[in-house]
Amino acid sequence: MGGGRIVVRVIILLLMVVLSWKIWDYTALPANTTHEFKEVEAFPPMRVEVYYEALCPDSRYFVIKHLLPTYNKLKDIITVALVPYGKASTHEKEGRYSFKCQHGPVECRANTVHACVTNLIKDETKQLEIVSCMIEKNDNPMKVGQKCVEKFGEQWEGVEGCVNGEKGESILKHMGDMTHSLNPPVTFIPTILIDGSQAGQAKILQDLHKFLCRKYKGPKPASC
Repeated sequence: MGGGRIVVRVIILLLMVVLSWKIWDYTALPANTTHEFKEVEAFPPMRVEVYYEALCPDSRYFVIKHLLPTYNKLKDIITVALVPYGKASTHEKEGRYSFKCQHGPVECRANTVHACVTNLIKDETKQLEIVSCMIEKNDNPMKVGQKCVEKFGEQWEGVEGCVNGEKGESILKHMGDMTHSLNPPVTFIPTILIDGSQAGQAKILQDLHKFLCRKYKGPKPASC
């Protein structure tokens, strides 16, 4: 029994020594010692707004040759908002809306299909793929719309109902409100805004990818 008590006392004594050493080691630190956390600068994605028309040749070229390829390369640093309306006008009668478009009634129909796609399909990549598909040959908006929507795995019925109902009118009217609110007003279609600014239109239309790479302040993506 005596031997066991001695062993216990020795263990307790050793623990006290270790504990006292730890306390001394901590208190020996300088009073102003602190953990330094390096602040990481955040770089929000750039917002690209595209004001265009479904039957406009310049819009078609920009969407197919610049917008979609650029998005595929820079999707981690940009977001895209599509505004299909252009140089159209909105008319209200008895609570319903009608539109006059630069390239005629077919373009109004096509703009409405595009508007419904941007409203109903939330996946940004699919939006751009479907719009790029439709704008390539948009002379039969409903037929082309169904083909392109279903090509990328989405349901056409919802889009069709939107286009044929008051919802489509309301969405296109909203696109018109956005377009008419621009300052300065649009004089050329497409008009592109980067983070709310129209500056540099000629350079944007010539090489969107290059323009965005130069503008972005964060770490450059590989394609830049």
